[in-house]
Amino acid sequence: MLSHLFVGLCLLFIQVAAVLVNIDRYKGEIQRTHNMLRSWQNAADMKYMYWDSDLEARAGQWSEGCRFEHQMRGYGENLAFMSSTGPAPRPRETIMDGIRNWYNEISLWQRRSPQQRLQFCGAACHYTQLVWSRTSRLGCTLSYCPVLVDDRGSTYRNAMYFVCFYDPQGNIVGQPVFTPGPPCTRCPGGREPCRNGLCAGPDIARRFRRSAAITESWMCQSPKVKCSSPNVPEKCPTKCSSENEGIFQTHRYVTLLFSDDTDD
Repeated sequence: MLSHLFVGLCLLFIQVAAVLVNIDRYKGEIQRTHNMLRSWQNAADMKYMYWDSDLEARAGQWSEGCRFEHQMRGYGENLAFMSSTGPAPRPRETIMDGIRNWYNEISLWQRRSPQQRLQFCGAACHYTQLVWSRTSRLGCTLSYCPVLVDDRGSTYRNAMYFVCFYDPQGNIVGQPVFTPGPPCTRCPGGREPCRNGLCAGPDIARRFRRSAAITESWMCQSPKVKCSSPNVPEKCPTKCSSENEGIFQTHRYVTLLFSDDTDD
């Protein structure tokens, strides 16, 4: 009886154990996408956002718990997941779909009055954290969860769980999300280097000087992507990679093009 119970517990553990997915190949894209979306805000004080390995580790510890709820430990947090009754959701699709949905909350934010925007962020908290001007670091992870549980006790099977932590934390009541104005004219550190309309303080400037290759990959201009979606802007998007995919803005919404033959 005891042996049967032990075997049963082992099988249960195997069934619910999370698997941390290696997303090294997507980190640069996650970071670039965040910074691109931030640059669209026409903000005078928007900080450049860079990758933080400590935040990544903390986000990984949280995502492996397979709880779709906020940790609330002093960091900004954005969460997203995709579940499936068939094959597991593709990692990149989960990641980029999550970022797209966070940003698309801009439509809810734009409906709020200036006074309301200084209060609780409401249903647009993912968007406001993504573009919170004083946030300068992010770290994200992806976990495969056989069973994901949300804060209401609902369960989702066969799920990919995407978690991003941010520092400094955004969504502070009484503070504006960002200050509208010409880019880099009101940088928090005073006169800072301006990278693609974002305030890149001394730490970031050192990173650029140290790696010209990174600078080129972040600043490059490439040929247009083939538009394969009926919902496209007048001009096709550009890309900085060899993959047949792109990201562009349409009516203040983000639309993603995914290549059918992209391997995850």
